Amino acid sequence: MDGISNQPYTPDLRGFIEYLDKEHPEEIVRITKEVDPEYGVSGILHRLEKEGHFKAVIFENVKGSVYPLVANMHGSFTRLRYAIGMEEGDEKAFLTEFAARESHPIEPVMVEEGPVQEVVKMGDEIDVEEFPICTYHELDAGKFITAGLALMRDPDTGIDNIGIYRHQVHSKNELGVQLSETADGNVIWKKYEERGEPCPIAIVIGHHPAFFLGSLSYTPIDSNELHLAGGILQRAVPLVPCKTIPLDVPADAEMVIECVIRPKERRAEAPFGEFPGTYGPERMNPVLDIKAITHRKNPLYQNAFVGHADNLLLSGVIRSTAIEETVKIACGTVTGVHMPRSGRFRFVCYIAINRKIEGEAKAAAMAAFVTDPFLKFVVVVDHDVDITSDTEVMHAIATRVRADRDTFMIPYAKGSPLDPASYDPAGGSHLVTKMGIDATRKDNYPAEIHVPGNEDINLADFIDGYTKP
Repeated sequence: MDGISNQPYTPDLRGFIEYLDKEHPEEIVRITKEVDPEYGVSGILHRLEKEGHFKAVIFENVKGSVYPLVANMHGSFTRLRYAIGMEEGDEKAFLTEFAARESHPIEPVMVEEGPVQEVVKMGDEIDVEEFPICTYHELDAGKFITAGLALMRDPDTGIDNIGIYRHQVHSKNELGVQLSETADGNVIWKKYEERGEPCPIAIVIGHHPAFFLGSLSYTPIDSNELHLAGGILQRAVPLVPCKTIPLDVPADAEMVIECVIRPKERRAEAPFGEFPGTYGPERMNPVLDIKAITHRKNPLYQNAFVGHADNLLLSGVIRSTAIEETVKIACGTVTGVHMPRSGRFRFVCYIAINRKIEGEAKAAAMAAFVTDPFLKFVVVVDHDVDITSDTEVMHAIATRVRADRDTFMIPYAKGSPLDPASYDPAGGSHLVTKMGIDATRKDNYPAEIHVPGNEDINLADFIDGYTKP
């Protein structure tokens, strides 16, 4: 851990874009032709993904707005690795470095001014619809802000908390919000709600991907994500006081929407295409009153394409660090944890252990469920199984699982209210059934076939021009 990510570039969104432009131009593409924010932006991103391209995309000409749109910034693991200054390395190396930084948070520093407040709009000047906010899917209820880092402060502890929540645009100065029951923001909001007080919330838009990674660290509610973001960036995050609400926000963000959640008021919000690949149902959700919008003179608006790589990968891949720490308490022989893309980086977890005794695998699975309420399926395998390979994990399930003894279920457990397999998805139920699977070799497992010495064979010595596929 020696230095700021991507030195010598500024540790903000535009600095990371400059880094990509100069050092990894293959990772970014610019679209200058006019694109419609209603299905046009998401249509292009969807087609790129279907054709195997996960580049960051800058839409320089979005219909109805003078501001550029930055999309798909977190759509590839490679860019997440670049975000913390790793030019090389696999997922395990990335997670090792991420965990090291996460365990060394850096306290933010207050500054008097910052570029995020170069322009301040209040009162009649407020119009959130001047930004290129998109409509993504066919049945979406309207325009949604999807990459807003919502900063809130616990009124009891004074600790800041950051989470990404969807925000439907109700009008030029009103937003909706879905504060899921599993979110720390839900706890904070309800404390204000029970007191009949408006809840301050600052929506931060546009920042370095390392700031996103730190802000979305999967940690307890008494952890301050601004400190964690500093740890991942390896620099203290500079903060400026908001203009209208008692919160402090990153001085080098692109823009901030200062709001309060109105107590007791609800309004129909959604449907919206959510991360499981299905629509979250219409719900009566809180209403945000926009008090001010501050931004740079020429801000970059950033979004996330929910239900696709940009949205799924960002917070999914780093959840495994928190899960592994907890699982190690229950099972000290754990050697790795992986959240596979096949489980949308949320619902499925693979755990590798160096099994010593019967029962360890079940203990590991239960610990994982305790850590992450989104998890529904935990598969525990032996340490020699490549947990980044769905094929190897499925092989372990196929050949090492006795379903009557090696699986267990937990009905009516806390899960995601957006899970389409909850007990009442139309009603937004957060209750699901979870399953643990012990796919380790058992004590009476027969010997497996093996070819001795194959590991030492260099095929290029036998086949001219041979290269690994």
